[in-house]
Amino acid sequence: MNHEFYKSKRWQMKREKILRRDQYECQESKRYGKTIPAEMVHHIYPVTDYPELRFQDWNLISLSNKAHNTMHNRDTNEVTGRGLYWQNKRKREFKNLKNK
Repeated sequence: MNHEFYKSKRWQMKREKILRRDQYECQESKRYGKTIPAEMVHHIYPVTDYPELRFQDWNLISLSNKAHNTMHNRDTNEVTGRGLYWQNKRKREFKNLKNK
């Protein structure tokens, strides 16, 4: 992953915007009725596979670090079932973008 991207001013501003939008709460934990502070912003469709989606608001969610570690396998980087849940939830936006 390009660490320079995550240090860029544009990403820092987008990250803050998404955290504010999600009220600084982990969106995965919210699914289960829990209120846990968000510590980072996750790309639902990974930047490595879809760099064109890296700044799309609909492709970004606020997560705790613990929840983020459940979105993809840290060894293979493969998207897990929880990650697929969010991709499926955003499938319409993804298809609309790809059909343009």
